[in-house]
Amino acid sequence: MRAWSGVAACDRLGPWLAPVAEPAAGDAAEFIARLRAGDRGAFEELVRAQRHRVYGLALRMLGNAAEAQDVAQEVFIRAHRGLAEFRGEARLSTWLYTIASRLCLNRLAGTERRLGHHGEETLGRLADVRPGPDETLERGELEEALHRAIAELPEERRVVVVLRDVEGLAYEEIADVLALPVGTVRSRLHRARLDLKEKLERFLP
Repeated sequence: MRAWSGVAACDRLGPWLAPVAEPAAGDAAEFIARLRAGDRGAFEELVRAQRHRVYGLALRMLGNAAEAQDVAQEVFIRAHRGLAEFRGEARLSTWLYTIASRLCLNRLAGTERRLGHHGEETLGRLADVRPGPDETLERGELEEALHRAIAELPEERRVVVVLRDVEGLAYEEIADVLALPVGTVRSRLHRARLDLKEKLERFLP
């Protein structure tokens, strides 16, 4: 086996683990004030800006579209109930990730699952990159292997990989989301990347 680091191995996956772009809706004080005041339009704007990210996180964590939809809906229900207490100390997206991550981990802990098996569903696409005709087969094989490899990670490593390497959160943000020390986040991410490197070795040049 080649002696690459876990980070280097993940970097070689290119767009398949590229963080998605931050949505347009920001965390301006005025916008947060509108949310906390119960402004329905502001909340609808928040949902429009963040729903795909929240759903994507749930889908990658749970591997099932129906479950991910349920979790995403519950995230915004809980967010709506808790907006009056939101102080703006974290980004709105980070706050929503906190809710979503805990809901997903609770589901995973309370459900009997077979790793690597997802019924009729697979994990969502990690990037919207359209390959040329000659790349379709190779990309399909890599995506399937990557989906399976992420799904087979222990839950505590899976959520760190998704938050860092897919969603692009900083280590400190992930620590806040999961209520963990930053050192623990780094350690879990390192082990997760090594796991992915080993599982995806044949795809890496």
